[in-house]
Amino acid sequence: MMLKISKLLTVLVVTVSLNIKAQEFDAVLYFLDGSKKTGKADMVSNEETKLAFIENGSKKKEKIKINLLDKVEYIHLNNNQSVTAELREFIYYFLSDKPKSNYGWIRKISTSGDISTYVGYSYDAGVRNAYHYTVKPSELYNFFFQYKNEKPHLIYFDNSMWTPNKKQIVRRQVKNFFTDICPQLVSDFNDGKIEIKNNDVKVLIDYYEKNCSTTNN
Repeated sequence: MMLKISKLLTVLVVTVSLNIKAQEFDAVLYFLDGSKKTGKADMVSNEETKLAFIENGSKKKEKIKINLLDKVEYIHLNNNQSVTAELREFIYYFLSDKPKSNYGWIRKISTSGDISTYVGYSYDAGVRNAYHYTVKPSELYNFFFQYKNEKPHLIYFDNSMWTPNKKQIVRRQVKNFFTDICPQLVSDFNDGKIEIKNNDVKVLIDYYEKNCSTTNN
C-alpha cells in the first residue's frame, strides 16, 4: 500500500480545486533560508523537482528547486482564502513497526494542544488504452499527526481503491504514534471503543485531549 501511496502522491494538493497543472496562481514562496518571493507559481507536485515561478514585476519564468523551499502559500485560491502547502518529511509504518520516511507536500488543517493535523490529497488519472482502463483512476486522502515539534506521522488514509488489511495498517500507524504519549488510546482503539468514521480523525485528538494531553496536566 505504501508503494501505491508514494505513486499516488504525484500531484499532492490541498483540495480537488488545486488538482490543476500548467496553470499559474498568485503565490508566496517561502525558502529554507528565511527569504520569500511573491508572484505567480504553478501548483506544487511531488513528481517535480522544480516549480515554475514568475516573480512580481518580472516577465521571466524561473524554475525554483523544490529542495530550497519550506512552503508555498497560494493566495485567494478558493473562495478568496489562502492555502499553504508545506514540504515535510513524514514518518509511516506499513509492513512492520520499523519506521520509514518520505517527503511530500501537506497542509496543516488544525492544531489542538500538543498535536497538529495535516492532510494531503492526490489523484492518479490511471492508465487507459483505446478501449478501457488497465489501471483505474483513483483518489487518495492522507491524514498526518505531528506531536509538538516532531515529524508528522501518517495516521489514516482514505482512497477510492479497495485496500487489503487497511484496518491492520491503520492500527499500526495509530499504535506507533500514540504508544508513548497515550497508551490507553491504543488499547481502546484496538478494542473498537474508538472508531474513525467519515475520515474524522479528530476523534483521536478528542480522546487524547481528554485523557492524555500534557496541556491538561
